[in-house]
Amino acid sequence: MKKSFFVSTPIYYPSGNLHIGHTYTTTLADVMARYKKENGYDVFFLTGSDEHGQKIEQKANEVNKSPKEYVDGIVETFKHLWEVLDIQYDRFIRTTDDDHVKAVQKIFSYFLKQDLIYPSEYKGKYCISCEEFLTFEQMDENFCHVVCKNKSIDFQEETYMLRVSNFKKFLQDLFKTNFLEPESRKKEMLNNFIENDLEDLSVSRINFSWGIPVLENSKHVIYVWIDALSNYITALGYGSDDDSMLKKYWSNESEVLQFVGKEITRFHSIYWPIILKSLDLKCPDKLLSHGWILSAGEKMSKSLGNVIDPVQLIEKYTSDAVRFYVINNLPTDRDGNLTQELFEESFNTHLANNVGNLISRVSNMIIKYFDGKLPKIKIDEKHFLVEKGIKTIQEYKKLMDKYNMSEAIQEVLKLSQECNKFIEDSKPWVLEKENKIEELNQVLSILQKNIIIISFLLKPVLTKSYSKMVEQFGVDQNEINFDNLERNEFSYKKIVDKLVLFERIK
Repeated sequence: MKKSFFVSTPIYYPSGNLHIGHTYTTTLADVMARYKKENGYDVFFLTGSDEHGQKIEQKANEVNKSPKEYVDGIVETFKHLWEVLDIQYDRFIRTTDDDHVKAVQKIFSYFLKQDLIYPSEYKGKYCISCEEFLTFEQMDENFCHVVCKNKSIDFQEETYMLRVSNFKKFLQDLFKTNFLEPESRKKEMLNNFIENDLEDLSVSRINFSWGIPVLENSKHVIYVWIDALSNYITALGYGSDDDSMLKKYWSNESEVLQFVGKEITRFHSIYWPIILKSLDLKCPDKLLSHGWILSAGEKMSKSLGNVIDPVQLIEKYTSDAVRFYVINNLPTDRDGNLTQELFEESFNTHLANNVGNLISRVSNMIIKYFDGKLPKIKIDEKHFLVEKGIKTIQEYKKLMDKYNMSEAIQEVLKLSQECNKFIEDSKPWVLEKENKIEELNQVLSILQKNIIIISFLLKPVLTKSYSKMVEQFGVDQNEINFDNLERNEFSYKKIVDKLVLFERIK
């Protein structure tokens, strides 16, 4: 039986168009989902939209729409972006979906019965933009939120509280594991929130109505950090009559990976595990908290005018180019940089001059010297480049299984560089001139084998280009998988077209 794998992005807030940061998170999840499928897993990939709250209610009022009409329009732009970025999710959950609404109400009612939630009053500094009560560590001297820069307000109201303070020992034990990465984020959560006074969390609101009503007290709506966080299990049928998907993808036997941006790590690493523990469900095997995308070292913001529209980026450079930059150039353990200059330099260096150049040169030589098809020979398995190809597959899988996608792709690019160097060293054009046809065939066969490896390992990233990459060598893309990649037992057809797959950006 296939092992199951669940991967999710956070659900995004439809208060405006998605930006390059959302593209980053979703591409990470999509690439990992595709890799796991190639590696024989039964995969469920979840993304969606978090549609309730005061900010949505305000935005809808500003444009004379109901909140649902307002979010319906924004959600279509989300789905359009995922379509042009070639994101293949299994479900796009919306917190306005009926099954989610009913399940969240059941969770809230269950917590009330268990005395995990209790009625109270809450007073503190509140950020309307982020819909979050702030600690003093999260504000500057003017009580502005250090993340979104908006000024917090003094806020006091009747609310229900989640007994977070009961779970200190549970969280301390959880944080002794490798549940949260990177290590720097784990230390930040421990030092700033868990080891200090762990405060109970306000989980309902009465000052707006756009949300899921509490069944026991309808003037309260269930607040975002129970409503939104629960989506990961309600999407799998938690609280419904059919929880077979939950048993399949959120069991002790399944692998659960969740990607989040560092600004929402607190909620996903502290409150989400508490919700799961209270429901007697496992915590994710890994919560991967990635950094921000900076522009020339500065955080992107509308006021600085350095925000990058992902749709425009895709239209200008292709979805594969954007996906490649995200995976290769933005490692998850620290903040990454993205400017037009960096983007074009990366594309030209890695895709045009390295991988694209290799594919073009080798296919052209096969067409020129062997009329488009190499005579079948036994490849020298002890050849250094053949061994390098096998080692690259093994190293790639090891890194991908640790979710180190950037390092995995760099291993593939190194193999491509080695192949380009091998062309210069072996000089096929000289072998042809000297009529050393067997040696020429051996050289090109070794290169052809490695190009199939390079192409297949880049398949989860270069989703649009992959078929052209392998068909350029006369191989049907459906023939290739991890099981036969090393053996190279493919039926090569004659190639005739000289394609330029990654045209250099001038």
